[in-house]
Amino acid sequence: MKKVLVIAYFFPPLGGSGVQRTLKFVKYLPNYGIQPLVSTVKSGHNFAYDQSLLKEIPDTVQVHRSSSLETLWLRSLIEKFAHLRRSQDVSVNTSESNSENVTEIVKESNSEESLNIDPGKSIKQRLFEFVDNYLFIPDSKIRWLPFGFLKSLQLARREHVDYLFSTSYPYTTHLIALLVHKLYKKPWIADFRDPWVGNKAMQKQLPFRIKLDAWLENKIVQNADHLVNVTPSLTEMYKKRYPKQAQKMITITNGFDPDDFIGVSPVIQKKFTLIHTGIIAEAYDMETFVAGVASFLQSQPEARSNFQALFIGYVPPKYEELLKNKLPEQVTILPYMSHKEVLNYQAGAHLLFLTFDQSVDIAYSGKIFDYIGVGKPILGLLPKGVAAQLIQERKLGTVVPLGNSLELADAVSQYFNIWLDRGLEGERAGTVIDAQERQRANNAQEVQSTGVQATATEKCADFNRVNLAGQLASLMK
Repeated sequence: MKKVLVIAYFFPPLGGSGVQRTLKFVKYLPNYGIQPLVSTVKSGHNFAYDQSLLKEIPDTVQVHRSSSLETLWLRSLIEKFAHLRRSQDVSVNTSESNSENVTEIVKESNSEESLNIDPGKSIKQRLFEFVDNYLFIPDSKIRWLPFGFLKSLQLARREHVDYLFSTSYPYTTHLIALLVHKLYKKPWIADFRDPWVGNKAMQKQLPFRIKLDAWLENKIVQNADHLVNVTPSLTEMYKKRYPKQAQKMITITNGFDPDDFIGVSPVIQKKFTLIHTGIIAEAYDMETFVAGVASFLQSQPEARSNFQALFIGYVPPKYEELLKNKLPEQVTILPYMSHKEVLNYQAGAHLLFLTFDQSVDIAYSGKIFDYIGVGKPILGLLPKGVAAQLIQERKLGTVVPLGNSLELADAVSQYFNIWLDRGLEGERAGTVIDAQERQRANNAQEVQSTGVQATATEKCADFNRVNLAGQLASLMK
């Protein structure tokens, strides 16, 4: 059996959608005669942790972890400096970030003018911004590079691996793989879950960083034997950017794992329930969502006591305040849950909400494939792009353009009325009259959900994680 060394920062027990792609490759590559070994971080930082994902790693897979120096010493030093400045009567804004790498989920400043003294930012914010822009290159995980490189090179040589595989984000993983590849000359596959140059959410908009990122990305493309992207649009973008390397570029999408949906137990909701799971980024158009739902509730007063929206995961403070102020009786925000718990909630929903900002037009979200797997209709508040196209072409739900609150209100109303009509039909038929009958109705709902799931997964069989692992394995023959 051939061996591949998988270099990945995001790997269980870290949770979130970025983990799923790598985990499922590791899980299913052995089916195709490829034995993975994993080089990952010892104590990585992420907004989500999911110990249950460790159970999915095959017993035959070795996982080796190395230090990343991601400690709080830098934060402590900056806080002491900021405190000293405050004691000298320097006026600062006391709002602060929650972590060293919070800028990875918010938009960055647009020019080098961010180095100037900004009275609207605290000393800490300016110091963290300086470190993030000028020291953390290509990203905040660069501290893992020396340890990840030494561990990966040691593993490659000791285990006599046949292939190298690195996956980003973070882009530091590709730099580790590049160094290993230079000293251990085996074929290397570089996997881009998101673009590097042109990633509006992650790339620093500083002239020197733009040039440096382009130079580093070019080094990866030139040296890797294969460049894998998650959507056809992303692959085409890279082919146009590097036409001489186009022959080494292919698409292997994200997808759903059929095993994830075995034993899913829907959390049955008495009210019509819309659910969003995962991260709401600060750039998302939640104002349109709130305005649309408010308009829907105003037009259908009976929905006020029969509609709820659940957000499971991370919601930025400004949107948490907006949701609670504008929709106080309808919105509930729940903390991050294990993947299995999230699937249970998704399976019990009546409508699954998906949204991106304008910059996310050439990439799917891992979340969309969980939505497909549970088989409930998807309401997408999305820009034109591959995610919107997938929902529309496969008839998986409804897509509303960003900024169109009236169309969103109409879409929610249509799904709510279907749910309402079904409930009234049941009451008229006398099928929901006591606790036992209600339970039978719930069971019927689960059966119906299973049928919808089969339809959705049949429509999207090409996104099955087992088959996707086979596509990756084909590069190692």
